[in-house]
Amino acid sequence: MNRFSLADKTHRLLAAQVNLNGTFHHSCNFKNTNLPLIFVLQVERGSSGTLFTIVTGDEKHSLTVNSADKDKHLVLADFIESIANGRVDTAEPATPRARAESVDRGQLLDTNQQEQLHQLVRQGGSLKLDIGLDEAVSLAVHCTQSRKGITAILVAGDSCQCTQCFTAYGDDQHSFNRLLQSLDHLVTSAAPAALAA
Repeated sequence: MNRFSLADKTHRLLAAQVNLNGTFHHSCNFKNTNLPLIFVLQVERGSSGTLFTIVTGDEKHSLTVNSADKDKHLVLADFIESIANGRVDTAEPATPRARAESVDRGQLLDTNQQEQLHQLVRQGGSLKLDIGLDEAVSLAVHCTQSRKGITAILVAGDSCQCTQCFTAYGDDQHSFNRLLQSLDHLVTSAAPAALAA
């Protein structure tokens, strides 16, 4: 049997959605196949746990994760992959997911995108990034003249825009970190708007 693995874009969306209440529609291709997985994710957060319900076709699967678990999105991703691989009913444990696959601040962008962002911080300009949303994120960065720093505008989406604007003073690394932090917030705020039913 083929081992299906969710794409990075889906992991980024799940990382945002596990912290929200709502219903989210997913249509994603697995990394190692062209077969799409179409499912609906329902998230119900409670005080002690979060209930995730996955509906795919005529199947419905539920999972409750303790609220204290910081890696809820990884547990959810393993659960979805288990459904796709037909392991849910066999109780076969999923292989442990490497922490590097989590959507931490450093993992929001791949190596090439991080380098593009560093260059943007050093020289200014504009850039479009695909960071897992339905539409690319547009960035415009101006290097300030009076003090070392940047002024940045970030926009996600065309139809339902989420926008952030800020000025950060400091060295290039500080400005880069601030830009990554804003991208994280933008993904969290834009993903539910783009995917809510």
